[in-house]
Amino acid sequence: MKKCLKYLKPFKKQLILGPIFKLIEAIFELIVPMIMALVIDKGLISDANGNIVGGNEKYILTMGAIILGLGILGLASSLTCQFFASRASQGYGTLLRNELFTHINNLSFQELDKVGSANLITIMTTDIDQLQTAVAMFIRLVIRAPFLVIGSLVMAFIINVKVAIIFVIMIPIIGLILWLIMKKSAKRYPVVQKELDEISKVTSENLTGARVIKSFVKQETEINRFNKESKFYHDESIKIAKITSWLNPLTFACINLAILAVLYFGGIQVKVGSLTQGNVIALVNYLNQILLALIVVSNLVVIFTKAKASLDRCNNLFSLETSIVDSNNKLVEFDSNKPLFEFKNVSFKYPNSDNEAISNISFTIDNNSTVGLIGGTGAGKSTIIQLLERFYDVSKGEILFHGINIKNISINELRNHISQVFQKSTLFKGTIRSNLTMKNKEATDKDIYNALDLACASDFVNKYDDKIDHLVEEDGKNFSGGQRQRLCIARAILSPCELLILDDSTSALDYLTDLKVRQNIKKLKRPLSVLISSQRASTIKDANSIIVVDSGTIVGIGTHTELLNNCPIYQEIYNSQTKEENK
Repeated sequence: MKKCLKYLKPFKKQLILGPIFKLIEAIFELIVPMIMALVIDKGLISDANGNIVGGNEKYILTMGAIILGLGILGLASSLTCQFFASRASQGYGTLLRNELFTHINNLSFQELDKVGSANLITIMTTDIDQLQTAVAMFIRLVIRAPFLVIGSLVMAFIINVKVAIIFVIMIPIIGLILWLIMKKSAKRYPVVQKELDEISKVTSENLTGARVIKSFVKQETEINRFNKESKFYHDESIKIAKITSWLNPLTFACINLAILAVLYFGGIQVKVGSLTQGNVIALVNYLNQILLALIVVSNLVVIFTKAKASLDRCNNLFSLETSIVDSNNKLVEFDSNKPLFEFKNVSFKYPNSDNEAISNISFTIDNNSTVGLIGGTGAGKSTIIQLLERFYDVSKGEILFHGINIKNISINELRNHISQVFQKSTLFKGTIRSNLTMKNKEATDKDIYNALDLACASDFVNKYDDKIDHLVEEDGKNFSGGQRQRLCIARAILSPCELLILDDSTSALDYLTDLKVRQNIKKLKRPLSVLISSQRASTIKDANSIIVVDSGTIVGIGTHTELLNNCPIYQEIYNSQTKEENK
């Protein structure tokens, strides 16, 4: 719990001053019924039958002015408290959201896979909003409501001890009602929040996979799936609503019974002269103040119960520690004579999986060489690349960079030596320039256009009036798949690195463009190794070394000619693709 609440520390002033001003407002509210009692008892003149026959206008106006003054002061105090509450709650929410986002970015893929993107989105939005509301309500109402209840009880005892016993009986009964309802509803809020995650997940899948769903005519299935999750969320929310809906009726019933008791027993006290009519009215007003305060408490019960569930989820996310520990060794001397990367008996198993994704993998990527990585779907090519960039840590064995275990190199330094074009072409909202210079902010326009030429992307970029300042929409939706891939290749080329990874990054390009891009990369005038992962044999056949992966193991390493002679799986891949191309 402390992990989330510590972000309230910068707002100590607001957390202290806000409730103080709300307390001042509550004091003014407690004074008003006593003044009203004085107006009735001293300002009004009644006959023997209790009928009002006159009054002291000056006294009434004076008391009225005092009540008006208290109201204005109370309003000023309330607005001041509201200001502090807004500053603290919004500031806390912003700080917490920023820290959570930073924490999420520091987690490895292993932890992110465990939590899930739908859960993360819900935590970053709905849960933090709940906590912001809770902070605001804490400042505005947590002190005020109990103070009004206790203050009204004290004032009742000051007026008349016998009638005040009614207050003493009524308050614990309402407190018990609140506790029972809170206890029952608290168990269900985590279930509702979890179901909200499921709805977010289904919605996200449908939005990202809209084309697939429509092409397979699965709209009805997905609608039914969404309706099923939505109905469960609806049913659980209704269950909570049914429980919490008892709050107001029960508290109103208790207060109204208490008012009847005050009027009955207070009337008896008036007859014997122990109470005045004004005192009875004051007691009824104090009961109404208690009612209003307890209604606030009942709403606070709901708000804080929700906030507790949200707080637990945020704390659970903060408690996740990355499985990849970054090295503190910032200054590492590399031996440039040793291979750029070397895999030594590397095995890896994904979390919650019984089988190894890759097993006992060993190979090297030499300096200024081109290495091809080929294999069927699920063979382990992407796993090898993710281990190389340390998105995951190996289960067994070690990976060396210029002879040094990558675990002993800071993650930022390691990845600065690598530039990758991923299987999925990802562009961010902005411009072509902002996307291409993500890793190389110092790149000049000449550098950018040169990278576009090498990636065969300048042909369509130059058609835009604003060229490299052309707008890129969210996820690059205003470009075709091939255009996105070429822009991503240009971004990788523009980044200074020792290893360029092309992870099936030309799948949307025709064979001629694919060949031209690979030939252009060889023209780069800087020391560079290239790792090409592909299912196309034609894409990697000119590599210095080709690694053939099957079912998580290496079944062949060599040149294109060598593998055609001694690797049956490579022969099968090459022959099947050659036949397809010749048809």
